[in-house]
Amino acid sequence: MYIKQHIRLLPTNTMSELRKNGVPLELTIIVLLIFFRNHLNQFLISLLLSLIVAITEEYTFRGIIFTTLLSRCLKQFTTMRATIAAMIAAMIAAALIFAAMHLTNLLSQPVWSVFCQVLYVIGLGLLLAAIYLTTGNLLGAIGVHWLIDFSSFYSQGVNSAPSVINGPVEALLKGLFLDALFIGIATFILISKRWKLLHILDNENKIG
Repeated sequence: MYIKQHIRLLPTNTMSELRKNGVPLELTIIVLLIFFRNHLNQFLISLLLSLIVAITEEYTFRGIIFTTLLSRCLKQFTTMRATIAAMIAAMIAAALIFAAMHLTNLLSQPVWSVFCQVLYVIGLGLLLAAIYLTTGNLLGAIGVHWLIDFSSFYSQGVNSAPSVINGPVEALLKGLFLDALFIGIATFILISKRWKLLHILDNENKIG
């Protein structure tokens, strides 16, 4: 099989975490329903769509593509410096593939708008990979991805006014700002050197 490693969607102690955080989670859901009660239909649609997109895209781009690239790199390099370089290369490659997928939006959106998306999605891909590296499972990356997509879907559905960003210059500035923000957060996460996914894949490669 092409993908040999196990893709972890959830942490190993998922049920324990759910029992521990059950009450805060229920209260959060109640607060959200009250806050969005005036646009409940749009809230539920945005919630469902963004969740589907977040799970499928994270499973594909971080769970399969990034994990496969990283696993193959770990088999070829033994020194820490080479491993870190390979890790960064795998992150960049997966982020570029993730961003390139958004070029399909050219069929329905202006070129400058799609360019803005592709620009900041590169940074977002690096951030999501950094979260996955640190946690060793996809839950955190799915959560961040869902939050970003949900806010976008919901605002587009509720707000019928024209976007504040209405030209190529504004789109470029937005793309650069978000790109720098996501890359900055990803760098901060990676500096901690708590790369749990590396240890998991390294152990699986040794066993395999």
